[in-house]
Amino acid sequence: MPCDKDDAYIVREWLVYKLYNLVTQKSFRARLVQVKLENDQNKKQAHAFYGMLLEEVNQMAKRNQSVTIEQRMKPQQIQTDAFLSMAVFEYRIGNTDWSVQYLQNIKLLVADSTAVPIAVPYDFDHAGIVNAPYARPAEELKMYSIRERRYRGYCVSDLKKFENVITQYNRMKNDIYRVYTECTLLDAKYLTSTIQYLDAFYETINHPKVWQKEFAYPCDPNGTGNVIIQGLKEN
Repeated sequence: MPCDKDDAYIVREWLVYKLYNLVTQKSFRARLVQVKLENDQNKKQAHAFYGMLLEEVNQMAKRNQSVTIEQRMKPQQIQTDAFLSMAVFEYRIGNTDWSVQYLQNIKLLVADSTAVPIAVPYDFDHAGIVNAPYARPAEELKMYSIRERRYRGYCVSDLKKFENVITQYNRMKNDIYRVYTECTLLDAKYLTSTIQYLDAFYETINHPKVWQKEFAYPCDPNGTGNVIIQGLKEN
């Protein structure tokens, strides 16, 4: 449910789940619902607002013929292609509040005991595309705003490994935009700013020198690309 009276940010986060559903079935399904809280002593005070029902983790795992594991590991130890796609997704929505090492807003799925785990992200309220007023990037990242994008994967020396991911997101472009343009619950100002935010992402991934610089950021020993997020501090 919303942290305050404004449920617009619930709607925005719900749309992010819909975006990741486009990327992979190994994702949480979310349903937008109207919630009405009633006061037993004075039911005239009842009011409706938007909330979100999130799929239970065990349901999500079962739907994907998998189970979840609560094992800390390095991102290099999980399935590479799925990780790169997920990490670029987090970059696209402007979310830095996650880590595989601490299972921070990440669940790990495995099909069996011999399978390589796959990371499934959730909890996107600190993403730049949601732009919640309470959201702040971790101080350790030295970022000026959650709207600033920062690639949070690990160092990949062979940048050609990103080419399939870029092709995937270019192929999905129209479907991604439609998630927003076909939603009747968004105000015009937010819709315009979000389209511009997505435009900036596509300008990046379709300019080789720019995306190579962005996705190689974790290789910079002087940057914050290898800072591990254990969890944001309470405001």
